[in-house]
Amino acid sequence: MRVTSFFNTTQSEIDGKRWNPYLGISINNKVFTVEYLFAYMDWATERAKERAAILIVDTIQHINNQVFDRSKPISAIEKAFRKADAIRSICEQAQSKLSDEKREKLIILDWTEIVYDDYFQHNLAIVKEAYAHNAVFREALLSITKRNLGTILNRLDEEQIAMLNQYLVNELPELITGFRHGGIHYNLNVYPGRIASIYAELLELDFFREIHSRLRLIGTIASVEAYL
Repeated sequence: MRVTSFFNTTQSEIDGKRWNPYLGISINNKVFTVEYLFAYMDWATERAKERAAILIVDTIQHINNQVFDRSKPISAIEKAFRKADAIRSICEQAQSKLSDEKREKLIILDWTEIVYDDYFQHNLAIVKEAYAHNAVFREALLSITKRNLGTILNRLDEEQIAMLNQYLVNELPELITGFRHGGIHYNLNVYPGRIASIYAELLELDFFREIHSRLRLIGTIASVEAYL
């Protein structure tokens, strides 16, 4: 893997096995090929303090399906699960190429396997409450969503953009503190894009300090931007 940027960590810390890496897969992102996933798995299991993970972000994908594919809610959820099944198959193909030792150090998780954790539920409630009642926070998240949409933004109305923003609202607890599973804190977010910039940007905003003070942090979180 070629790491091009670091948030809250260094190459020496990663090589020194300080972190438990995880890769969150947006199931519509075509970057996640067998080749990319194998490279991540090989790299991450070599450097994991305890284990490395892949997190398939499936259930909240229905939000994107409703907007971009104009699917009805039930159809959007069904489509998200079908795509997630295809992604899991690709992940398992990549995992099969690892050595036995490295296969044991990697776990493939679905979104539903992390969101019922006490930390996640507490933080999600705080984020949703702030989003509903703090206009400045709501506008900050909308600004991030609009920027990430790029040129497609011009084809969407405000209602559609607000719906897409719910994806970020639901994902934010994981971006802020990683997640727990099986007694392990997965705390190094690896992604082929500047995923850390979202949390870093919020930390720079004065109003976010009060929201942040109410969150329950599992521990230190770090992120890297990584490519083949």
